[in-house]
Amino acid sequence: MNRGQPLRRSGSQVRRTRARRTGPPLRWVQVLAVMVMLACAAGLLGVSAAPAFDARTLKIHGARFTSEEIVGSILGVADTPNLFRIQTDRAAEELVRLPAVRSASVQVILPSTIVVTVVEREPKIIWAIGDLRYAVDQDGLLFGLVDPAGNPIASSAGPLPAPTEPVASPTPGEAASGEAPPSGESPTPTASPSPTPSPTPKPTPTPKPKPTPTRNPKATPTKAVKATPTPTPPPSATPTANPSLVPSLAPAPTADPNASPGPGALALPVVFDRRSSDAGLGLGSLIDPISLDAGYRIAGLTPADVGSNAPALAVVLDDDNGFTLSSGPAGWVAQFGFYAPTVRKVTVIPTQVRDLREALYQWGEAKVAWVRLVSDISENHIDTVTLR
Repeated sequence: MNRGQPLRRSGSQVRRTRARRTGPPLRWVQVLAVMVMLACAAGLLGVSAAPAFDARTLKIHGARFTSEEIVGSILGVADTPNLFRIQTDRAAEELVRLPAVRSASVQVILPSTIVVTVVEREPKIIWAIGDLRYAVDQDGLLFGLVDPAGNPIASSAGPLPAPTEPVASPTPGEAASGEAPPSGESPTPTASPSPTPSPTPKPTPTPKPKPTPTRNPKATPTKAVKATPTPTPPPSATPTANPSLVPSLAPAPTADPNASPGPGALALPVVFDRRSSDAGLGLGSLIDPISLDAGYRIAGLTPADVGSNAPALAVVLDDDNGFTLSSGPAGWVAQFGFYAPTVRKVTVIPTQVRDLREALYQWGEAKVAWVRLVSDISENHIDTVTLR
């Protein structure tokens, strides 16, 4: 037995460790930091409720068709909110839903000012429905109102509904009242149905008119026709002197002598839409693309384009005659008709303009009462001219 080595006990050995505390005690620096944070929070709460930071001034930039009233209503400035409580991003999203607003930004400037900058839609044409005239953008959206002289009218129409909100179409009275519609009844973009094309007469073998009229002092009052192999030429569209054969058409209103254009007036072509299907359109509604394209082409014509000496031309769209172009209440009327993808395309309008110019030149503008332009997609057409 070795006495120099210590005896070892069999079995596992247990190590005892001193229990530690779960955490050190709070130091005075940490306590002070917590107190400072609480004081800052209380201070911010007090500042956010201080009357000195209430919104008392609203500045709006870029608004022509949007009223200050509706912008203030969206921001709630009537209740003089505190600037620290205004959610600028959310307010900008709500402003973009207004008919005329394409983009918007909201900024707060201490101590009491809100600055709103809007970018409105660009008007391309004026669409008159009833007693109201709407500014229309390139997509056919009726987004603003103008007076008879083309001056923009600031509207208080409320935001358009979200795409998922099912609502009823607005009436012209709601659009013109200047008041935001009740919740759930905001105007929604609705495309008007395309008109039913008027029946096109059966084409007869007549020639296409000359590209440019040739002055001929000895010309007889018959329309030139292309020679045919048969001895007798086919009948041409001979003008009729009976005024009773002229279709009934309510002329476009004359210019209001009391309306004066201001510096921001829109010098845009106007279409007077009298279709029954469009009578209920208002702000936020849509013009169908074909009518919009045809209206822009025809309303953009000048007297010089058709060889007229009239001071101005007017375009009317109705259920009986489609598009008509006239030189005035006592002048001539040119019936362009209806347009559709498979019946008559808008691409025939240049040919119709050429035919109208030739008719006015050949018969004399003062003698022409009605010109029916029948150009179709097959280019086989015959025009009817009614003289006074």
